[in-house]
Amino acid sequence: MDERYGVTASQSVSDEDWIAEAASRGEVLLCKDLAIARNQLEAEAVFRADARVFALANANITGIAAAECFLAHEVTIWSMARRVPGPYVVSVSTGRLRRCRLNLGRD
Repeated sequence: MDERYGVTASQSVSDEDWIAEAASRGEVLLCKDLAIARNQLEAEAVFRADARVFALANANITGIAAAECFLAHEVTIWSMARRVPGPYVVSVSTGRLRRCRLNLGRD
């Protein structure tokens, strides 16, 4: 976020906006926690943008541990991102990847 928008400006970019922008560029989104699937506004943004999101199952880990977790699944993440169109959020943990349900407020 800081690299794209700048340190100060990134703090004011809404989640819905960056999700839509990144997805429109064809980017795969890597997130620190699964709130993106649970928060209805964010989940709807993922849905509308056909976003492909991979989020850490444990948001309370260090940056180094987060990078290690994503890198441990790098081949699987890229393979899924190429094969499976969005929208989706996938939980990334040390042991596995698991697709999550989006909270679209429709149930």
